[in-house]
Amino acid sequence: MALVLEQSFPLGRFHATRWNQNPFEDPYGEWPPSPWRLLRALAARWFQYSRETGDSDDALRNRVLSKLARQAPCFRLPENTWRGRAIHQYHPVGLEEQYKYKKVPGSAKQVLDYSFKQVGTTLVQDHYRVITRLDPVYWIWEATELDSQEERLLSQVLQRLLYFGRAESYCRFQIVDDGRTITPNCRLERIAGTGNPVLVAIPDRELNLESLLAVTDSDQLKQRRIPPGTAWYYATIPTKKPVRPVPMTRRRYPPDVRVLQFAVGGRVYPPEAHWVKLTERFREEVIRQRCFQVSDRRTTRYGELTDEERDALSLIRGLDGAGNRVDGQTTAFFALIPDAEGLATRLICWRNSPFTDDEIDAFLAATELPLAWERGSMDWQIRLVVLPFSVPPPADYWSPAQVWQSVTPFVLPAGRQRFRRNGRRRPGETPEACLRKLLVRFGLPEPLVEGVEGGSTWTTIHETPPERQRRSEERGTRMRPGYRFRLQFGQPVPGPLCVGHSCHFGLGLFRRAT
Repeated sequence: MALVLEQSFPLGRFHATRWNQNPFEDPYGEWPPSPWRLLRALAARWFQYSRETGDSDDALRNRVLSKLARQAPCFRLPENTWRGRAIHQYHPVGLEEQYKYKKVPGSAKQVLDYSFKQVGTTLVQDHYRVITRLDPVYWIWEATELDSQEERLLSQVLQRLLYFGRAESYCRFQIVDDGRTITPNCRLERIAGTGNPVLVAIPDRELNLESLLAVTDSDQLKQRRIPPGTAWYYATIPTKKPVRPVPMTRRRYPPDVRVLQFAVGGRVYPPEAHWVKLTERFREEVIRQRCFQVSDRRTTRYGELTDEERDALSLIRGLDGAGNRVDGQTTAFFALIPDAEGLATRLICWRNSPFTDDEIDAFLAATELPLAWERGSMDWQIRLVVLPFSVPPPADYWSPAQVWQSVTPFVLPAGRQRFRRNGRRRPGETPEACLRKLLVRFGLPEPLVEGVEGGSTWTTIHETPPERQRRSEERGTRMRPGYRFRLQFGQPVPGPLCVGHSCHFGLGLFRRAT
């Protein structure tokens, strides 16, 4: 009956260097694990077992070790393992005297200035084997059989063997009760070939216990290429199976997602006049991610997309593939929501139609980088953290109400002529009248519009490319006058309410009046 041991590496790495081998010159590494290393590890753990249990029967220990050394084991190795890239580390080697010198004025000579002690270091390489955590290594002795007393001792010692090789190689050992179904795929051969060299106790010979129990720098092992009673055997490693990429699984989102919410965090929050800068930069990043998706990872530039690919972005960008505007009420809105202290701590994106899974992926990918709300200062940045889909939108913005009040300034739509050519004001083009017309056009009942005292302010707006070009030529400003109002409807109307210039970027937002 065969003896089979199962060895697993929960951390996925086996750190070890072959016996008497310079890590900088080792072309193989230690794989499979060395049977001589296992014998020394068992002997070392036996002393711990003896100290903890009081069982000092070294004759039983020697019988177990001799049986394991009498035959070179074969292995069942994981199919997909590889040698990892060496880790470079600087290890301390003790205190060293350091000297500092100074020049003598007017002379090229140097004299001792002072001395001090410093910990010296030396560069070492840490070689390791990458192993699947769920695929163990099996040690198989096909002609070795232990009696119950020997097997119990081996099991007790294996339980105390917590690392194998370097201390980073955390491992677990156990005896396999029925190992007949485990077939080896790696055998150790005496004749040198193309296999990896592995150090073993010479089979069919008496185990050299004195060599096995000797410390590494003892006189018995010094100046020797390998310990007495050992030899190099050679293992042919199983061919790795080709690794095929795992198909990316689609992340499942709840159905009918129409609102996406993000927490806003940063050292310095933007003032209200700059909120539009933040929402438009987040929207730009979402569009970049969508371009990357619809172009099959070809480009992130909207101008390099085909008309069909641009159509996929129409409900976010507001233009179809032919460059025509789509209905503004069907496209996505981006707005910052202030907290009780007036800080923009939440960003909300919503749309009348549900967001697709790809669009949600683009929104989430756009949050991975910080966003700057003021150019020229990398310190004034914020980060967005997506909130769970189960978090309801703020009730003050979504619940039906009869009375609403401004949260962000209302800016007159572009192209409105407030004054006649003779300089007189047009009665139907006042901010109150324009706001009333817009609400009626969106299918809401005509409200009573009241201006808020001290509610007018200058605010930053979003510019289309033609508007940006015109401002550059006219040397104008991006700021426009904004107004705050209180709306009173004859019946409760549902939210959210967001109208006027740059409403898709958070201007003209209203909330339920308290």
